[in-house]
Amino acid sequence: MLIQVILVAIFAVALALTWKRASQGTVPRRDAFLWSSLWIGAAVLVLRPEVATLFAGMLGVGRGVDAVIYLSVIALFALVFRLFLRLEKMERDISSLVRTVSIAQRTEGRAQEKK
Repeated sequence: MLIQVILVAIFAVALALTWKRASQGTVPRRDAFLWSSLWIGAAVLVLRPEVATLFAGMLGVGRGVDAVIYLSVIALFALVFRLFLRLEKMERDISSLVRTVSIAQRTEGRAQEKK
């Protein structure tokens, strides 16, 4: 089917980009392996949909596509939560840095006034 060819091509490009970024050092190797597993797993599910149906049966879900959607939603929520935590930490770090720089500049300004 045409959709299978298109999706597998997209997953292949994503896999290649993942390892390109890993070789450039922008993606850690551990993350590259995790993303690679995702891209390869997605390609397997597209090429062999019966694998999803088998997996769904083990989870007690009727159809394979339902199991894939449920797991995808759970994974997306986990990723959003992880990003939220990183953003909160980044905001705290920036606030701390701004506070430190501001105090340093104020102290430096007072020292120059005394000269």
